[in-house]
Amino acid sequence: MLDSATAPAIQADVTVDNDDEIFCAACAHTMTRQRWAVSRRDAHEHTVFNPAGQLFTILCFAEAPGAALHGDPSSDFTWFPGYHWTVASCRCCAIHVGWRFEGADVFFALIKPRLRTAK
Repeated sequence: MLDSATAPAIQADVTVDNDDEIFCAACAHTMTRQRWAVSRRDAHEHTVFNPAGQLFTILCFAEAPGAALHGDPSSDFTWFPGYHWTVASCRCCAIHVGWRFEGADVFFALIKPRLRTAK
């Protein structure tokens, strides 16, 4: 049995750990955390398009452990000069959720509508 002095601290830890989770919109698998948000080209959020003209709103994160990578890194049509990208999908349901960029550092550009903050 927990004494009352330790119970609130444990509850606070659980709340902090889960507060900033960001989930896959399709299956609710944990994709990343808000605390891992980063800015690239002076912004966290970007609107970009691919060679086929598809428009994406992306959010940048330092980490995305819920993402699986597919294929080899490419520098073709990169949105971030000096970075190579690799396609990223949800580890649970395999929906395309964004890209991993590597260059001077590594970050993920995740497609905003494919994420949600509530499970």
